[in-house]
Amino acid sequence: MSVVPGTHSNGFSKYAEADLSRNTFRRQIAETIDESKVVYFELEPGECSLHDSKIVHGAKPNTSRHRRCGYTMRYLPAANRVIPEKNPGHKVWLARGRPHEHGIYENV
Repeated sequence: MSVVPGTHSNGFSKYAEADLSRNTFRRQIAETIDESKVVYFELEPGECSLHDSKIVHGAKPNTSRHRRCGYTMRYLPAANRVIPEKNPGHKVWLARGRPHEHGIYENV
């Protein structure tokens, strides 16, 4: 896995469609990444990485016969609204507090 330190505060703003025959996600960063700033690290089986969702991060394709998986959780205030048309397939659960009038939650 790798991260680009500092990108959680300035990130990237240009994205392009990705080749789904080689990528899991449909969009990728369309800007040049300065390879000298990339920090690589290896996670052992059972370990995880917790990081800001805006930090540039990723991994090379898994070419081994062993499964690799990821799981994403994002916490945000109940007053924030996820727009279904712009976020197809995203589900939102209310972790605590009261449902906001604009919220579409799975467990309420």
